[in-house]
This record gives sequence, C-alpha cells and structure tokens, in this order.
Amino acid sequence: MRIHYRLAGPQDAIVIGVLARRVTRRWILPEQPASAAPPLLLGMSARVIRKKILAGQRFHLAWCDDGRLVGVAAMREDSHLFQFFVTTRMHGHGIAHRLWQRAMLDAVRRAGTCRFTLNASAMAVPVYLHFGFVPSGPLKVSGTGLVVQPMHLDLP
Repeated sequence: MRIHYRLAGPQDAIVIGVLARRVTRRWILPEQPASAAPPLLLGMSARVIRKKILAGQRFHLAWCDDGRLVGVAAMREDSHLFQFFVTTRMHGHGIAHRLWQRAMLDAVRRAGTCRFTLNASAMAVPVYLHFGFVPSGPLKVSGTGLVVQPMHLDLP
C-alpha cells in the first residue's frame, strides 16, 4: 500500500475531524479528566477545522491509495504543531515521521522557523522525544483539566 502526502483544503475538514476525534478518543481521552473531552473534541469539528484552513493554518495529510485518510499534522503560525494524528492501524509504518518532516520543512521554507513548539499528551511524549523535542517545563493543566507536556525543538 502506497501513502500519498498533500496539503489539506477546506473540502478535507470533515475527514480530518473524523480521524482526529477517533484517535483522540482512543489514545488521549482515557488519560484525561472527563471535563477535558467536550472542548477538545469541539476543536476537532469540521466547522472549526475548515475555519483554520481558510485562515491559513497548514494541515498536512497522509492518504492511502484506497482514499483513506491515515494521518494529519497541523501547524499554526509556522511554528506550533497543534494536531498530529496517525490512525491506529497505521502506527509503525513511518507515516508520523514523514508527516512531521513535511510540516517542519514547509515551515522552515515558508517562514525560516528555527523553533517548534507543541503540547503533548502523555501517550505522545515518546514520539516527540524521538523527533528531537524536549520538555519545555512542567506539565500544564488547562481550565478544562486537560493535562499536557509543553515541548520544543530548536533546529541547529
């Protein structure tokens, strides 16, 4: 099976939201308080994603030959990775690495970015450490109770 990569358009918002919510329910929400779920999932609705795409936020997508969306990496201000998901069945196939490389190189090319940031769920910290990110400080807890690890990556 071959994977194809491209930037998202507004027409992709529905499938991006479906993938993001499915992966979030499987891997992120079980470690979070129940109060964190509604606002987190609302931010992954097709309406919100479409607005973000139209506002210029970049969503890099990974598609299978059969037309299934299997990964998304979304970047705000060419420096903050705010959505990064690969469908569970495709873990271990290098899709996350390739999506990160595409998103990072796009930001470097467009804006000369040298520092990237993100807020990682506990489950995702090992992935980001593998990419070269390091913790930026202690765990943060949002007003809704969402617990994240701020991380950053400085390019040489």
